[in-house]
Amino acid sequence: MNLELFPVFVVVPVALVASYWDLCRGRIIPDWLTLRSIFGGILFHAFLGLVRGDLTLACFGGIGALLSFGIAYLLWLTGGWAGGDVKLFTAFGAWVPSYSPPHSLFLGYPLFPLTILFNSALLSLPAICIFAMIQKLRGRGAFYEEVKITELSEGDIPAELIYLSGEEVRRERPSMLVRGKWDKLLAHPRRAAGLTQEQVRELKSLVEKGKLENKIRIKKGIPFGPFLAAGLLWGLALGDLYSLLLSLLLGWPR
Repeated sequence: MNLELFPVFVVVPVALVASYWDLCRGRIIPDWLTLRSIFGGILFHAFLGLVRGDLTLACFGGIGALLSFGIAYLLWLTGGWAGGDVKLFTAFGAWVPSYSPPHSLFLGYPLFPLTILFNSALLSLPAICIFAMIQKLRGRGAFYEEVKITELSEGDIPAELIYLSGEEVRRERPSMLVRGKWDKLLAHPRRAAGLTQEQVRELKSLVEKGKLENKIRIKKGIPFGPFLAAGLLWGLALGDLYSLLLSLLLGWPR
């Protein structure tokens, strides 16, 4: 097997397994898949670079992983991605930091994770718009809904910050830079796994004691793992979807 193509034969099954877990196994992409993929991609490029005496190639996996993690971390801070999405995107960057698809407008993509990201965003846009329209017609929020705290379940992802400061219960909208001035954290929107069983129990207890209003906003997130996988597969086969759309609209040669 051509070692240059080996990353493709690894990253595609990783993407498909991650999509399955995100859609069908509780909306969580497992760490055993993503973390091993990240380290595997870094080690593969390090080994290949050392064998060929190419220091730059040896660092490719690490550079791709760092670049991908930096981008994904910013998206996580905005609340758009969960932790599993961050690690999956980092794994893609570790295995295919650069790539030259067989059919594309350009010779190659030195920053292939950006191609994956743009492809994923474009492919997910129609699905998100359709989902939002359906929810609007049903009279529901597209990405958030208000529920009673007494009806919360373990794993629900809150859309607000609730914490104890001394004996006082405080709740506020999350900011990108979390201040962390609390004695006990009860609900945090950026915990990918959602509320723990203990947090649900404590929130319900505060409602029963009359210290907390019996309502909370929770996220209704769309699994983004399959869209990341679709963006990867499109990029591996055809390259940059954004450039392809421009070529169709502007009549560029393909």
